[in-house]
Amino acid sequence: MNPHKVLSFVNSRQVSLLLLFIFYWMVATSSLSGFVGKWALRDSEATYGIEQILDNTAIRPFAYRILVPAASGIAERIVPDKIKAYAVDKLGPYRTFSRATSSIKEKYAFRYVVIIYACLGFCLGSLFVLRSVLLNLGLGTQTATFIPAAFIIAFPFIQTIGGYFYDYVELFFLAAAMLLAVRNKWLALLALTIPATLNKEAFFFFLPTLYPILRSNSSRNFSLSILAAAIGISGVVNLIVKWQYLGAGGDAAHFQLIDNFQKYLSPKLYGQLEVTYGFVGPSGAFIGTIFTIVAIVLRGWKSCPPAMRSHILIAASINFPLFMFFCAAGEMRNLSLLFIGFIVLIAHTVEKPNVASRAPSRTRLPQHAAIEKTPL
Repeated sequence: MNPHKVLSFVNSRQVSLLLLFIFYWMVATSSLSGFVGKWALRDSEATYGIEQILDNTAIRPFAYRILVPAASGIAERIVPDKIKAYAVDKLGPYRTFSRATSSIKEKYAFRYVVIIYACLGFCLGSLFVLRSVLLNLGLGTQTATFIPAAFIIAFPFIQTIGGYFYDYVELFFLAAAMLLAVRNKWLALLALTIPATLNKEAFFFFLPTLYPILRSNSSRNFSLSILAAAIGISGVVNLIVKWQYLGAGGDAAHFQLIDNFQKYLSPKLYGQLEVTYGFVGPSGAFIGTIFTIVAIVLRGWKSCPPAMRSHILIAASINFPLFMFFCAAGEMRNLSLLFIGFIVLIAHTVEKPNVASRAPSRTRLPQHAAIEKTPL
């Protein structure tokens, strides 16, 4: 064998992508293991567990998150019986995780497996999309590669107080929407709005946060027009889904403001612990978690691109009121509108010592100019 050809192959971009895929696969499977071991698919819940979701008997708002359950139903209809039998027998998470119990019931065994692997696929996709977002924002390759991995590994800790199969799917759509906004792919963004809203209705509130990013590439009127169209599409999808489940139990949202005020004033809230990855760790609004978040924001804010800072401020102005009004105290996963901005802040915290030597085009989003398209 020609050693030069071997060397050429070893140094090829394909091998780099393969190694990156292997690394991200290990990260994604680790994170999913933490999630399934901690929450599974909420199998034991009587009103919003996976059986109720697949039966279309879950209470609102859980009944609204129909994208992956509907896809699992399609898969069950079109996949050959032999493949389904193999998946149920060999791939079911109940083979490893005691919390995964619904999968042993013949009626939903295959759909359960499909949902779990869909979560894995979206988690894996999130890593690549987040990496591309950071590269397009001018971060270095090492930072862009490892910061998404660190966030995904931490994701089961973010799924505190509660955790659901659509969390990983939501992260993918948020990251994809940001990437499309950064690259000014507005037609793709409009198309993405439909499945993203079907996965979780909160995507409707994420769309306005993209205005500073779109504005960096386009005029004010054009950016507002694109956002108005996307918000309109998301709103229509929301209305259709909510109309479909109008007779379901529960409420479209649970008002928790008064209860939250009482809990956030109690010192006990900031010292709670729960088991994650099989070992004791922080729960809810743990004081160490809050300190870490504040430290990252303070260290990464100054070097973060102005448009991204505006995105974070808009996201915070929308997310924090919703969080206080409708979310359980300390349920960090419901700060999801801030996830992408927070990942960017982590990246800038890591690269902060090198900011002074970086060219201006790599530290801020250009105004009215296309952002450099960096490949995955």
